[in-house]
Amino acid sequence: MYMNHPPAFLRSSRLLLLLTLLAVGSSFGREPTEWMTSYWYNASDNKLPRVLLIGDSICNGYQPFVRDELAGTAYVSFFATSKCATDPTYLKALAFMLDEYDYKVIHFNNGLHSLNTDRGAWTAGLSAALNLIREKGKGAKVIWATSTPLKDPALTDKAKELNLIADGVMKSNSIPVDDLFSLMNPLDRNAFWVDTYHCNEKGRKMEAKQVADSIRQALGAKQASAADAKASLAAAASETGPNGKISTASPAAAPLVNQSTLPKGAWKVWPQTSGAFELSPENPHSGTNAAKITVSAPHMQLYQSDLALEAGASYTLKYWARSASPLKMDAFIRNTRPPYTFLGKNTAEVDASWKVFSATFTAPTELAPDGYKLFFEFPAPGACWIDDVSLSKQ
Repeated sequence: MYMNHPPAFLRSSRLLLLLTLLAVGSSFGREPTEWMTSYWYNASDNKLPRVLLIGDSICNGYQPFVRDELAGTAYVSFFATSKCATDPTYLKALAFMLDEYDYKVIHFNNGLHSLNTDRGAWTAGLSAALNLIREKGKGAKVIWATSTPLKDPALTDKAKELNLIADGVMKSNSIPVDDLFSLMNPLDRNAFWVDTYHCNEKGRKMEAKQVADSIRQALGAKQASAADAKASLAAAASETGPNGKISTASPAAAPLVNQSTLPKGAWKVWPQTSGAFELSPENPHSGTNAAKITVSAPHMQLYQSDLALEAGASYTLKYWARSASPLKMDAFIRNTRPPYTFLGKNTAEVDASWKVFSATFTAPTELAPDGYKLFFEFPAPGACWIDDVSLSKQ
């Protein structure tokens, strides 16, 4: 059987990696927390070609937007992991992903978790992974993605070094390159990066568009019609995601009266495992739906980004709320990164009947460069409905 007698090409890939590690005298070490995540969108569908994204947390950040970009053109699977290509179990996990489906295009990266890895070992690990992809890919077109730049210039130099090594490996194997590094490197680190490694949503969408364009080119396909894309995304939705429902619809605008300073839609829950947000027709305050928040762990936050505040201006935050049983929640506006400044913070005591809550504040004369978000924070588990949220300039 496969587990006892892996095929010759897999044995040789593993042997190449092992021998190189021994030759350079490096001992393998894992990070404090290692992780893997993978999705197969439209898992039961086979009318369209399927593509596979391989990478790390950068891949995990752009994959839902790639899925949306390719909706109606291709089905997307992705495999994201912290494992460096030198991890002895990396090829095993990768082999599992490659065996699950026949992919037409495989978009591949490994690097940011290898910044401090022995270069000889990483080159061998990368080559072994590429050999495995080509052998088990059943003729899939392979695209290499360069590692993205970081907020730290010294770490960015290490990413450049790895990209240069990978470029040589890919050229020797005639693999085309999707240069995400060059796409992102000119961008303002303070405007686009949320931490050392990761970009904000705008940056992730830029990455996703280039990834999707490279895949469409490899497929020789055009962007699907809006109707076909919508149908494909609807078919990919699932009730059984790891944290509840997997929604493939565009972020829904909360059923509220948005004023000019409050962006429409894009409400998100943090941490994702602590609760859920959905639009619910259960007794809305106005219109046909209200935002239903199900809190399963203390201090869950529902937030909306990119508030358009004017320095020194006065604002009133107003919202309506009710709950299944009495609860308290905090509402406030806060900058994205510390040191934090809280604006308009208020505590609402919510019960079964709709009540209106409001707070007035003055924006700082010098606005934080990272922008502001509107938060609703729930100290304890429960169910709450919010409607008619507005942020109006006085």
